[in-house]
Amino acid sequence: MTMSRCFLSTKSFGTAIAMITFSAMATIGLTQESTPRITLAGSADQGYSVEITGLSADALKQFESLSAEDRDTAFTVSVGAEARDLPPLTGTFTIDDGTLRFHPRFPLEAGLSYRAVLASSALAQVLEIPTSDSDPTTVVTHIYPTVDVLPENQLKFYIHFSAPMSRGEAYQHVHLLDENDQPVEGVFLELGEELWDADQQRFTLLFDPGRVKRGLKPREELGPAIVEGRSYSLVVDGAWRDATRTPLNAGARKHFRVGPPDETPIDTATWELAAPDANSRDPLLLRFGEPLDHSLLERVVRVIGPTGQRIAGTVATGDGEACWQFTPEQPWPAGNYQLTADTTLEDLAGNAIGRPFEVDEFDNVDEQIESKSVLLPFMVTTEK
Repeated sequence: MTMSRCFLSTKSFGTAIAMITFSAMATIGLTQESTPRITLAGSADQGYSVEITGLSADALKQFESLSAEDRDTAFTVSVGAEARDLPPLTGTFTIDDGTLRFHPRFPLEAGLSYRAVLASSALAQVLEIPTSDSDPTTVVTHIYPTVDVLPENQLKFYIHFSAPMSRGEAYQHVHLLDENDQPVEGVFLELGEELWDADQQRFTLLFDPGRVKRGLKPREELGPAIVEGRSYSLVVDGAWRDATRTPLNAGARKHFRVGPPDETPIDTATWELAAPDANSRDPLLLRFGEPLDHSLLERVVRVIGPTGQRIAGTVATGDGEACWQFTPEQPWPAGNYQLTADTTLEDLAGNAIGRPFEVDEFDNVDEQIESKSVLLPFMVTTEK
């Protein structure tokens, strides 16, 4: 059985120790008939969980019957060497063969110690995950956008890695340098909850929107984050550690020049679509006339077949993310198709389909923005 828990999220504090506290057991009636034991289970490859054994069957049943709020009080996982009022980590519980397990949403990191404390008992156990002895192998695989000229109101970068990365130290290891290799300070939006994908292999780095949008006070006082006509480098330093707490094999650098700002919404009427031949697996090509957001291109543009079903296939981008290519898993049957694109698709400056970038929609980066779709019909035939 699995019990999900809605937690506040935390960032890791480098050399901080994570405290795992099993609290309020006595107050809610969860008693122990034998001595509980707290251990780590798993491996570096498969990930670690925290196991609590020795709880009575009644205690486990009572824990299972608790509300989510009471479970959060009974078993919390918090960052810190001592008991402090810190938001708990995210994760899920399972109960199996008399063992209560906590599975953290994000991997427990090598090189950190985890102090486990069982309330209403004298049991306290420090659990350590060793640092990897292997040579550094993780590298930066891509930095998007890949084009060399970015608009003055560029909104974000995506940094991709070859393996999962550690959390909580991203902003220490990304730097913006000017043409003289001097640091440009205060241009990125540093969030308490870093923006990682589920695999912790893609990091989203946002410019401060107050320095991006015209008419806002930070931009008026400090100027734009990057200035038209100038050149910059985005630098990822090699000290950034992966999920095994091992530094990168090498740093990375992206050079770019800055062009004029882009404040024009995406216009799908300018898109050029080249349909493939029937009975082939030739790619469907779509050209936008401008670079678009790489991550969104992989998620919000789809192909619908003659029967109304989504066509399975692989997506690739090219020409600096100004071209989208879709290769089907199976040959194209002849017929009428539709390409659909959510209106949340953005260009490099955050302008969406039919809508310019708006800072008020950016205030909460986790907020879901209502999405509609635009349809582009095309035909697949055997005619040349």
